[in-house]
Amino acid sequence: MSQVIMIFLFPIGLYFYFFVERKERPKYQKVFDDFQVKIQNDVRLNSEEKMQQYEDMLRKNGYTIVDATRTNIKGEKCILSMSLLAMSIGAYYVGVFVYLAYYFWIQKPHIVEFGIENESNIGETK
Repeated sequence: MSQVIMIFLFPIGLYFYFFVERKERPKYQKVFDDFQVKIQNDVRLNSEEKMQQYEDMLRKNGYTIVDATRTNIKGEKCILSMSLLAMSIGAYYVGVFVYLAYYFWIQKPHIVEFGIENESNIGETK
């Protein structure tokens, strides 16, 4: 019975990766972009308060602050892909170890960068 479940996990994981997770990435980034526009347009905040708001937003979403100056802040976070994990389980448990090695050592983190100096680079993602 468990082999039958594992056989179906791979195609289910493929579906969710290509048709669900990849469509949700722009929506996820839009949250940060909208937040930056909101903070930039708030005339009641000075530069230090804006940078504090950006830092709080990154920390509340689980990002690690890797670079912070008076005008720029950069956070990064590795995002666990449940669909890729399901596909790796569908590869008879060996894939789980391969995926976890990929997640911890190879996967590039999602980077969000906020700045108050240059308003043209809203919520850059690399």
